[in-house]
Amino acid sequence: MPQVAPTFLVTVGILALSPAALAADTITPAVGRELFAQHCGACHELTIDSFGPPLGGITRLLSTEELTTWISDPAKVLASADPRAAALLARHKAPMPPFAFLGAEKIAAILAYLDTETEARDLTPFTVDLNPPVASASRLIPRVVDSGIVVELEDFAQIPRLPGRPAYKGIALLRPDPRDDDALLVNDLMGIIYRIKNGVVDTFLDVRGRFPRFVYEPGVATGLGAFAFHPAFLTNGLLYTTHAELWLGEDCINPDDLPDHIPADASPRLAWVLTEWHAHEPLAATFAGTRREVMRWVTPTTAHGSQEIAFAPVTGPDDPDYGLLYIGHGDGGAINIKRPDIAGHPRTLLTSIMRIDPTGTNGRNGRYGIPPDNPFAGSDDPTVRQEIWAYGFRNAHRMSWDITPQGKRMIAVDIGESNVEEVNLIEPGWGYGWGVGKLEGTARLDVLDDPTVIWPATAAELAPHRSPHGEYMHDDGTAVTGGYVYHGPLELLRGKYVFGDIVNGRLFCMNIGESLDDHTIYELKVVTAAGEPTSVKTLAGVDRAHLRVSYDPRHGDLFVMTKDDGMIRRVVRASLP
Repeated sequence: MPQVAPTFLVTVGILALSPAALAADTITPAVGRELFAQHCGACHELTIDSFGPPLGGITRLLSTEELTTWISDPAKVLASADPRAAALLARHKAPMPPFAFLGAEKIAAILAYLDTETEARDLTPFTVDLNPPVASASRLIPRVVDSGIVVELEDFAQIPRLPGRPAYKGIALLRPDPRDDDALLVNDLMGIIYRIKNGVVDTFLDVRGRFPRFVYEPGVATGLGAFAFHPAFLTNGLLYTTHAELWLGEDCINPDDLPDHIPADASPRLAWVLTEWHAHEPLAATFAGTRREVMRWVTPTTAHGSQEIAFAPVTGPDDPDYGLLYIGHGDGGAINIKRPDIAGHPRTLLTSIMRIDPTGTNGRNGRYGIPPDNPFAGSDDPTVRQEIWAYGFRNAHRMSWDITPQGKRMIAVDIGESNVEEVNLIEPGWGYGWGVGKLEGTARLDVLDDPTVIWPATAAELAPHRSPHGEYMHDDGTAVTGGYVYHGPLELLRGKYVFGDIVNGRLFCMNIGESLDDHTIYELKVVTAAGEPTSVKTLAGVDRAHLRVSYDPRHGDLFVMTKDDGMIRRVVRASLP
């Protein structure tokens, strides 16, 4: 592990594992607990049914050899027609990624931890129905359709792999450099913003040594979450970042979002921090300047935190959106800990897209502002969060805007729990169903009993919420990542919203026209320069794509990024075979 924060997780008993510590004694329950938190905690708890099944008691069911194989090579277990593996895949819809890179000693340490907790607490293994009934909602949502369009990708730039970086960390968000039409900036979740020009990659800002409690584990999306440049950056030098820290009880703007009781097996509470950076010389290739904390908010667990911050495109200082920052935030794991009451309504920041004036002063801590045209601004209800623009998202992963003759159109995707992925057109003040709404897309689910089972929602259940503009089920993909409406030189893609799936790496598009009457999701197939069929996963050489889609509207360049190889690929051709 890179030693960028010596106190990494130490305050809650989770220690950074230095090479020396590993060499001293690696196969111990204590070491296994830290490894479990770092590598398994994003999907698994011991007794809580989460994104993946709980693992307490599993050492009573499966042998060390069987568990080691499962952790190292889950595809091998699935290929063997193991009935439990097949049933778990049917239930959770997504296969577990391989963790062979951990090596035998670290896997043994994880199993030692699971076995120690199992015996000390007399935990029983999770029961899986090996012959589950076929759900009546299995084709509730139409399948993704082949668009007939094939796209060719070319390598554009590769971001260096930081020491000790696991596959699920790495590059996350790419933006145009506002100072140079031929430069781009991309962040690595482990704490660096890189600048790319003419294929050369340089460090623009490294936050790791500036925040002593900065953490990029546990959790898939912790670390340096996102960055955004103020529309007047060239004159005011302001840019903004979000990052994760352990929450130790310090002041935050949403203490009421934490329930009184959180299960002991839940992952640590996190604080997400919005920082304003003031560049002394905005045109400098490397950042030099000052910073201030704008706001700090907390989540019950490490799951589904802050995913993106962005300024909407504006026509000038008179635009109502000018200088206003949008902040996407998930449910913080509220459903995983069986607390839907704290998510999905305007009295909590959990599940919201916020809209704030980062230079204002009328917010809760006096260091940010509430725009007067926010939908809940000036509410007579003191419990309503006036920062909220829209709410009811499990994980508002990416957002973008399209300028149309009908006005500015905001699009945000929402990563689903176990069944449905969403593409949403955002309307201020509306809820989108996750949390107390008990909706996943247009499906109804039991968030307290088993959120993996859905059935069609009735018209009455859907009416209080806005339904997705597009949705797909987990037989087409597992985790949606948002994209952009394309207005570049590739005619076949022009006017289409292009996005994808994080896990299987498929590329999708939707027709986002004036009438908004086409809700079909279409697939874009990938080909080599020679026209041979391929895939993002094949190009990246991975089992799990960790896909992100980005766009540079200045040149009409559409990019596809994959975390594990750190590669940024550009779409150079779109054609019909």
